[in-house]
Amino acid sequence: MAENENFSKDNNTENILTENTELTENTENTASAENTQAEAKADKHLITLHLSHKNGSKTLHLKKGHLIAASVAALLVLGGGAYAGVSYLQTQNRLTNSQQQLAEMEKENRKLTQRTEILENENEEYTQHINEIQMKTEELENKMTELENTKQSLAEEINNMSGTSTDSTATASAENGDTACAEANLSTACLSILENGSTSQSGEKTFTTIVTTSYNKATSLSAQLDKMNVMLDLTGASFVDVATNVTETLAQYSNVPMGYPLEEYVISTEFNPDGNAAISDGRVHKGVDLSTRSQIVPISATAAGTVVEATYHDDYGYYVKIDHGNGFTTLYAHNSENLVEVGDTVKKGDVIAMTGSTGMSTGVHCHYEIQLNGIYQNPKDYE
Repeated sequence: MAENENFSKDNNTENILTENTELTENTENTASAENTQAEAKADKHLITLHLSHKNGSKTLHLKKGHLIAASVAALLVLGGGAYAGVSYLQTQNRLTNSQQQLAEMEKENRKLTQRTEILENENEEYTQHINEIQMKTEELENKMTELENTKQSLAEEINNMSGTSTDSTATASAENGDTACAEANLSTACLSILENGSTSQSGEKTFTTIVTTSYNKATSLSAQLDKMNVMLDLTGASFVDVATNVTETLAQYSNVPMGYPLEEYVISTEFNPDGNAAISDGRVHKGVDLSTRSQIVPISATAAGTVVEATYHDDYGYYVKIDHGNGFTTLYAHNSENLVEVGDTVKKGDVIAMTGSTGMSTGVHCHYEIQLNGIYQNPKDYE
């Protein structure tokens, strides 16, 4: 029994060993098959990635096709990125260049605008100068015309004076030789002033040619116009000086009263020969009273002539009366002192007395009268 049991156990053990051996062989065959499959898969996959995570692991297999596709995609991406980068840089450069060109164009535009404004201003100045020179030219023409008329009238007056002075030369020479000679040569002297004075500052005037074809000549044109204006003013002034000189020379010998005998004065009583109550104080007054505000000042003859009276009168006080030889007489009254005597020959502007308050007077002044052929004249008409 015991042997049978042992034999049965041995058989069971052998069967178990046999089963184990078969199991082992099967396991090995399975492992070998798996390894073979793994090796086959490994041959099919270029890269195998094992990813572990909490819930397990995952294996990623990359085949050659995948790698090639990924490489091509990477190359495409890199190439596209490089191309995009180059394109971006080129676009950025073009944009920068465009901005610079735009800035330069704006700068040039500002310069052109400024230049346009400058040219417009120059054009306005140019136009103003042209207008000014035209006005100056017209003024000069008017002055020359006026001077020519004045010269003709002065020449006529000189000729008239020459005739009257020739008639009176014999008589005057007996009394005063120097004065007679002066009057006899007056026409010659005045004519000489007219001829010499009018040409003393004249002569050939050379003006630079004015170029009007370009605005860049505006400055030069302005300078030339200024010079021409100055020369025109000087020429006009020279004509005025000549006319004034002749007028003053004639006035010294003129026998027509002009102006007043005082340099500074205030008319205190006006001319009122008819006693008009609306004029001054309403009393009859055959001259004008020239107040000097209590100042003793010189009295001058208002025309050339001969002193016919120089004495004292109860009403006039000290007074001087001058006969101008052409129907005119003048009287200067209430003087504090007479400085001429009867028979003296005077010229316009010569001092003949000093203001005062003699005779029927209430203050320092000069009573001034003008008569023409015995008729009292208003001195205001001879200012």
